[in-house]
Amino acid sequence: MAGGAEEGQTLEYTPTWVVAAVCTVIVGISLAVERLIHYTGKFLKKKNQKPLFESLQKVKEELMLLGFISLLLTVFQNRIIKICVNEDVMKHLLPCSLRPESSSNEGGGSSHAEPKTTSHFQRLLAEGAANGGYCAAKAALIWII
Repeated sequence: MAGGAEEGQTLEYTPTWVVAAVCTVIVGISLAVERLIHYTGKFLKKKNQKPLFESLQKVKEELMLLGFISLLLTVFQNRIIKICVNEDVMKHLLPCSLRPESSSNEGGGSSHAEPKTTSHFQRLLAEGAANGGYCAAKAALIWII
């Protein structure tokens, strides 16, 4: 498979030129957007559109903050996925209450089955599913000791 991405292929085995090309495109787009915002700001100042210029500055600040938060999440993701919280506490922190599984199919005549909630915990960070047993293993270790 020349140039094709296999399922499960990691960045370690990706050709260097592909990584460099993707990084170059991302940096190019970032620079173009930054220049566009800069020239838009100059245009708004020239046309005496102070409220629009200030709102553009706020958008720029928010984008910088979002980028910084994204960087922090990427750097600390290995530590974040190892944070364990008791299941009882998590049940109280849910925005919506869970329906009991036994009542989902009671009442007979429904033409379609409601999707069952199999797990209300979801990790969106990389390798979250691979380390899903971390807290269970940690809890088992505590019970052994």
